[in-house]
Amino acid sequence: MGIESGSKETLRFDKLIDATDLEGEKNQEVFEITRRIEKELSDLPEFIGVAPFGSRLQGYATDKESSDYDIYIFEDKSLRDGGERIIEKLHEILLEYLKKGIKIQIVEQYFNEENVHGLVSMVDTVPPDYYYLTCFANLCRSGRGEKIELWRNKIKEEVLKLPKEKQEKLYRMFSQWLLKTDRISVPKIKKRVSGFDEEEYMNARSRLWLKRVLKIYGE
Repeated sequence: MGIESGSKETLRFDKLIDATDLEGEKNQEVFEITRRIEKELSDLPEFIGVAPFGSRLQGYATDKESSDYDIYIFEDKSLRDGGERIIEKLHEILLEYLKKGIKIQIVEQYFNEENVHGLVSMVDTVPPDYYYLTCFANLCRSGRGEKIELWRNKIKEEVLKLPKEKQEKLYRMFSQWLLKTDRISVPKIKKRVSGFDEEEYMNARSRLWLKRVLKIYGE
């Protein structure tokens, strides 16, 4: 399986998610892994949620040996208590999958009330606080977790306190950051997908991300 035995003519431009491999076969494992991690971490107070991203989710993965499963873990920094409970709990799961030849890349992202309330200053700061800009943007990704909606609402509440022009600026900042992560993947996609049109792809992703950000943080 993979690019040697046939590749896609194009990627989907009408959806942010296309959980298939290069041959167009469904890849439900990315969702199964996400559900498993969410279930294992749900009892930890600092756990907010989990969201997959990357080639497994966007339809340009090759096979288990060459493409990692990329997962964001969202955490409430104020409740971590200086420990590494999430990573400790994940260790056995990651090792279990690795024995099956499945590599999972975990990226932890931290949230706290102070930085949510700092959204006003973020809009006017040059350069902005890229770490929290990334966190707030990534919370727009499709994920699982009982506290995801709670934190989205906290962020939305602060965004809607801003004047309209600053709201719009922030929406662009979020969507452009999400688009930036797509742009990083372009060289890899070019190698894996035949007939790939970078400009068409990036324009489509730009529209889709802005629509998603507005759905989450807009009125």
